[in-house]
Amino acid sequence: MDIDLRRVVADAGRLGFSEQDLPGVERMAVNVLTDPELSAELAGRAELLRAGIGRFAVDGPDPWAGLPDAPDAGAIPMLALLATAPDVVAHQLGRGVPEAQAWRNLSDLGQQVRVHRLAYGRFGLHNQGWLRTVWAGGFAWLGRLQFNAQPLPGGEWVLSTHIPRRGSDGAPRSGALSPEAVDDSFARARRFYAKHFPDLPATHFWCRSWLLAPELAAALPGSNIAAFQQRWTLDDQIEHGDDDAVYFTFARRASYDLRRLPRTTRLERAVASRLEQGEHWTLRSGRIPRATFPPGR
Repeated sequence: MDIDLRRVVADAGRLGFSEQDLPGVERMAVNVLTDPELSAELAGRAELLRAGIGRFAVDGPDPWAGLPDAPDAGAIPMLALLATAPDVVAHQLGRGVPEAQAWRNLSDLGQQVRVHRLAYGRFGLHNQGWLRTVWAGGFAWLGRLQFNAQPLPGGEWVLSTHIPRRGSDGAPRSGALSPEAVDDSFARARRFYAKHFPDLPATHFWCRSWLLAPELAAALPGSNIAAFQQRWTLDDQIEHGDDDAVYFTFARRASYDLRRLPRTTRLERAVASRLEQGEHWTLRSGRIPRATFPPGR
């Protein structure tokens, strides 16, 4: 498979990469594409990604199998994702998704590169496992929230809901999770999936996140986060959520010094304070009936 360096760099600009990260894409692509062994591996990984388009359950062969699991091992995955982005866009165009929206839906790649820089202080990618879900072709970034159609264990289809670090303004940090913005995203998602993915029988929005933990809403009464948490009917499963709380609040992975975490926002103070007191955060899952929201624009 021939990969056009200029097209890859141009597509990165359409996929949410910051001006700070675009030069890194070109350097990485040159290093890989001029090495025959790395170039051949890239082509093989890209073909596995391409074969997964339309498999919304993300149940095909793992395109990253055998790659090192390390913060600086994301060159091949990043370039494979860039090389196959037009194929995912074409899949969504075939379902009637407008081209600008299709590229927007894939711009979580650029966001994950931004997150990598926040976490490690340098250009790279480490969340390629998650991006398989985006590249399956059933993913949408609609205002403040992101969604993908997926089956739960047992076969029930849901619209899985995700809260990206940044909102629609392209800032590296999250935008406000205001009730109005959330309502708008849910309404747009209901219309988007009814129009473009009518074959996927999802009757509920579903979310698995530490943001759904009741202890977070209790720590931030009256906040947008508390209002978001209280929308969901939770199931009975409770999972350990300390690492998620620290990562999604501070962009720090498992190795961090609790004493050095910033305390500049209510959320940061709440997360750090609970951990300092020897208490923990949890992960919870919940659902909202899809019909709760009228179809959006």
